[in-house]
Amino acid sequence: MDKHRKLSRRQFLLTGAPPWRAVRWPAGRPSERRRSSRVAGKVKLQWIEWITPEISEQKMQEVLNAFYASEAGKHIEIERLPMPYAQVHDKIVALHLAGQVPDILNMNAPWSVEFAEQGILEPLTPYLEKAGKDWVANLVKGPMQPWKGNIYLVPLTSIPFLLYYNEKKLADAGFSGPPKTWADVEAMGPKLTIPAKNTYCYASGMAATSPYNGCSIEIFPLIYQGNDMVLKNGKANLNSPAGIKALKFWLKLVYDLKIYAPGVLTNIEKDKVEAFGAEQTALMWSNVAHVTVVEQRNPKLKFGLAPLPSGDTFGTTLTGWNTSMARNGKNKEAAWQFVSWLAGPDGNARMTLAAKHLPANTKPMSAHCSRETRA
Repeated sequence: MDKHRKLSRRQFLLTGAPPWRAVRWPAGRPSERRRSSRVAGKVKLQWIEWITPEISEQKMQEVLNAFYASEAGKHIEIERLPMPYAQVHDKIVALHLAGQVPDILNMNAPWSVEFAEQGILEPLTPYLEKAGKDWVANLVKGPMQPWKGNIYLVPLTSIPFLLYYNEKKLADAGFSGPPKTWADVEAMGPKLTIPAKNTYCYASGMAATSPYNGCSIEIFPLIYQGNDMVLKNGKANLNSPAGIKALKFWLKLVYDLKIYAPGVLTNIEKDKVEAFGAEQTALMWSNVAHVTVVEQRNPKLKFGLAPLPSGDTFGTTLTGWNTSMARNGKNKEAAWQFVSWLAGPDGNARMTLAAKHLPANTKPMSAHCSRETRA
């Protein structure tokens, strides 16, 4: 493998390179709980999020302590409602039906249109206009696409999808590095798959259940690698020649070469991450948010990161953690103070380094990453 393509996880996460394209709930009956209230002179806000399970309680508390040390944080108390990512979408829907949507919502960008249509999300355009063009200019714009004239979320981190590879499994199969092209995948996949030993090249997460992200993870990157886009002129472009080619290639890997673990259409994303962490698969394409998850699952696992294998060209997807506010929140100004701190230079840098992601606010990263590198 070319040296310039083989990066350690730490080297990649510190480059600062631009990105390419059971829960403990508050006690009491629902009528006794309020999304926000004043406690000891502070405004209390609820925040539903999946970040804590992915970065650890300690790291999340360190980020919040930094907020509490800020001027806005002296007057606000954050009550976290942490849960696995796969549960957040449906939980928000259920809370909306019960009239109990938390003040602040950890968001996956594809949910924003659905939740905006349901009246769950507060339009953020007026808050962004008040924040000013210079402040907004530092944010990654991908997730901030307007819907019917309004923006409904701001980015917190940027998370590109990369290829994870198990160094030992590749070496045992006689490979010096991960596949670089679709042809490499076809050649290497069968040699990395030994069903009798419950080991496979890949696992999938295509189940049609929450969080409903199978196609965007498994298929969309292949369309980009076919040198086309999923959306064109504001409309779905999935039946394009590149889209058809991508689906045929994926089906070949699954049904002809049989290099995917069982459960292709019944597993969700966390199942494929678990399979890689348990060393049942040699390769996994996933976002860099799962570096920490895999390290926690299997501290002894030696794995690396590489670009996704290329087709006609190189292509990947960019996801990220995003933040929104509840339409019916009772202290929206306080909620915006917290959201804008998370998305602003200080909060964004702290969250980015805690999560080992790329920044969604480009302004602060050079100084913070320099300190992290020297440490």
